[in-house]
Amino acid sequence: MRFFLLMVMGLSVAQSSNGQLPEKMAKKMGPNPVLFRDSVEITIDTLKAISPFDVADISIVIPKKAKKFLGDKGADGAVYVTTIKAAKLRNWNYLNSKSDKYNKAITSPDADTLCQYVLNKRSLTEKEAPGTIFLIRDKNFKRLNFIVNGVVSEDSAHTKQFQVYLFAKRPKGLLKNEKW
Repeated sequence: MRFFLLMVMGLSVAQSSNGQLPEKMAKKMGPNPVLFRDSVEITIDTLKAISPFDVADISIVIPKKAKKFLGDKGADGAVYVTTIKAAKLRNWNYLNSKSDKYNKAITSPDADTLCQYVLNKRSLTEKEAPGTIFLIRDKNFKRLNFIVNGVVSEDSAHTKQFQVYLFAKRPKGLLKNEKW
């Protein structure tokens, strides 16, 4: 089980509860951590079936903290996997609450493909945007500027209709080697 978790974490965005590398966090886990996909408890077989390309975020909760939230069930820790689909839905709801312009222009989570997201002056690729934006919460959110106009995205030759400039503090627990 630990080997598989390391493999998944190596291919995906990983966030730990105390900023340690995923390998160190996995060593602190017991043999049977509780597994979640999009906040629903899953089995190891279901976890193995998830494509790493569908993962936006992996959060590892060490046993001590997992036990606080899950009781004895969390004695070996917990792993929360968030898919890109779930991250896009969460991001869409969150950004709608921060900007009326965004709310009116972006009518569904999938319509975010019309946007070029820029976080703290760094343009996000379409691949990294869902997982990176997923880490923005009220605790680290500063502001959002929504601009209507065409811009060429960095990861494609397609013109984007909107620019979404996000400003946020670096989230607590984000791995030091993760861009922010």
